[in-house]
Amino acid sequence: MAQAPGPEPKRLRDDIRSIAQLNMLHNLAAALNMLGDVEEIAAAITAELRTIIDYHNCRVYLLQPDRETLFPVAFRGELFTDYATESLPALVTKLGEGITGHVALTKTSLLTPDARQVEFSVTIPGTDDDLLESMLAVPMIAGDEVVGVIVLSKLGYAQFDEDDRRLLEVLASHASVAFQTARLLEAERREARVSAALLRLSQAMTSEHTVGEIFQHAIETVPTIVPCVAAAAYTRDEETGAFRAARVLAVGTHTTKPRSEIADIPKEIAEQFLFSETEPFVIPQEVAMQVPADLRFMDDPGAVLVTPLRWDADGFGAIVAVGEADGAPFDDDALSFAQGVADITSLALGNARRLSELERFHELVETLDAIFWEADAKDFRLTFVGGRADPVLGPDAGSWPSQGRAWGDHVHEADRDAARLAVRWARDEGRDTTLEYRVRTPSGENVWVRDLIHVVQRSRGPRQLRGLMVDITERKQAEQALQASERKYSEAFRREREAAQQLRALDDMKNTFLEAVSHDLRTPLTSILGSAITLERANMSLPPEDAVDLVRRIASNARKLERLLGDLLDLDRLQRGIVSPQRRPTEVGELIRRAVDETEDRNGHDLTVEVEPFVLSLDAPKVERIVENLVTNALRHTPPGAEVWVRAVPEDGGLLLMVEDDGTGIPPELREEIFEPFRQAPGSATGHSPGVGVGLSLVKRFAELHGGRAWVEDRPGGGASFRVYVPGG
Repeated sequence: MAQAPGPEPKRLRDDIRSIAQLNMLHNLAAALNMLGDVEEIAAAITAELRTIIDYHNCRVYLLQPDRETLFPVAFRGELFTDYATESLPALVTKLGEGITGHVALTKTSLLTPDARQVEFSVTIPGTDDDLLESMLAVPMIAGDEVVGVIVLSKLGYAQFDEDDRRLLEVLASHASVAFQTARLLEAERREARVSAALLRLSQAMTSEHTVGEIFQHAIETVPTIVPCVAAAAYTRDEETGAFRAARVLAVGTHTTKPRSEIADIPKEIAEQFLFSETEPFVIPQEVAMQVPADLRFMDDPGAVLVTPLRWDADGFGAIVAVGEADGAPFDDDALSFAQGVADITSLALGNARRLSELERFHELVETLDAIFWEADAKDFRLTFVGGRADPVLGPDAGSWPSQGRAWGDHVHEADRDAARLAVRWARDEGRDTTLEYRVRTPSGENVWVRDLIHVVQRSRGPRQLRGLMVDITERKQAEQALQASERKYSEAFRREREAAQQLRALDDMKNTFLEAVSHDLRTPLTSILGSAITLERANMSLPPEDAVDLVRRIASNARKLERLLGDLLDLDRLQRGIVSPQRRPTEVGELIRRAVDETEDRNGHDLTVEVEPFVLSLDAPKVERIVENLVTNALRHTPPGAEVWVRAVPEDGGLLLMVEDDGTGIPPELREEIFEPFRQAPGSATGHSPGVGVGLSLVKRFAELHGGRAWVEDRPGGGASFRVYVPGG
């Protein structure tokens, strides 16, 4: 009689299965690290994971920048199961919502034989409420941050086991690193693409003087840097407040209504959706659908990104980008990029408007028999004199501006004081005035002129005076108007060239910053990944001391990443002015010693701390960051074994902090520049200057946040002496 196989053959089969799964898992992990696109990584997981773990449905979620939305970048359901009908909008979930959101929130894997037994589970719309399915959900974690969740489902009871969970957790750790790396690479590519697009837009705008063409360039640029299906430009009517579509553009295969069929948006309706007139904002899809159909330029819009435009004192409009229906939301980068397009467009619209007004003005002046003049409203210095001036003012009147002559010099001495007093009154009151006074001609004849004076107002008060004197030569006036036109066109083009140069300089700074960030992100990431893979492959066979050393390396490099991201976030908050000091009475000596003790020194510097114990009201975390960044800067930029001193004394009711070294010092021409973001002194003690150049910038800004300041000077005996004064509260 044949006997049933004993437990030993079954264990052998399980071991063989586990070895095969591990081999396939390692191959998949290696393949993920070779991919540089988020969607490619997700697709590889859903496609290849089936060879390791048998499932009916696989979904890969990534946590979005809002840190709340979990978006399925890939989902795969077998055609013969109930999973085949799942749709993208139905799968989008929130942190803490359902099994997927719970796993992301708790950072803990979940294995259940029956999803119906999990109290916080939710049913995906369109699926059977009483569906018996096993579920395995594992979080993808990088450092302390959740990257996303991998979810497997299979019809039936207890279709997954602990071995499956362990395998998926190992894959999730590799996938989290791959996704993070891909996101960083995509951010670099996107920044480069955006900078190039904005530069091209700026260059194109310099040659455009019509509003329509400026808007066309703008809406053609938006889809190249902001994911959208359509874009439009609107202008607001100054009298009615209604918004009118100036240009409309559909992207790809999507369609929009013809501009002639798009009704103007009345003021009362526009105000309901105009959440800001200064900053970009997003109108959610469900709110956008509340706009009456005849006012929309697309029948089925997604979320709408609105970027206000403002030029001169009264010009206002908006650039509108429409997202895919039920698609991913617009992120902060999209708002920032759209603002860049709006800034360039607003500048171009202002220039076009001024050029148009100048051309119309010249056309008007050419028809008048008068002398036209312009003067600065502050000191009456003439900036232009034109027209038929020879008979009245003399043949040299056109050169008066270059001679530094002011309005009033030409008035007869008997009427001069009264005329100047009247013009000052008109300027101060912001009112136009008409004067009658005498002028002595070059031939010695006294003539009366009638001067109509207009005060040109701007948002900050009078800027210019303009006047018309009767009896001017039409030909001379036209020549002078043409000269003024050439000067103003030249000035406008100069400003445009300067704007393009500034954009190129910003692009160079951006490239330098991206290179530094790429280096300082990849280095610790590579170390973390290498140590983690070593621990994984060793299968717990490493000596304890080696394993502890690898864990310490992972922790050290993770802290480096945390400090780098923290510095960048702090710099962004300080630049936006959303940080204020939280002063508390603090024992300064203890705070400084703790900050120094926690600073890592790999090069064996001789570090001396001399601090008097005293209490001061200040923002302790900010001051601790000042100390940490100054000490780190000294350790980085001095040779191994160099001496570094940290001193702090009370001074004028505040704190004077000094961090000094006996290195090469800071050249005088760089002592202001090194405190600017992303700036570094050339060279370092190690041949490479680590960091992205924000440490000293944060020192300066944290000091200024307290009402203090930061500076650097020579140390007596050689080296640099970085000093920070922080007033007490």
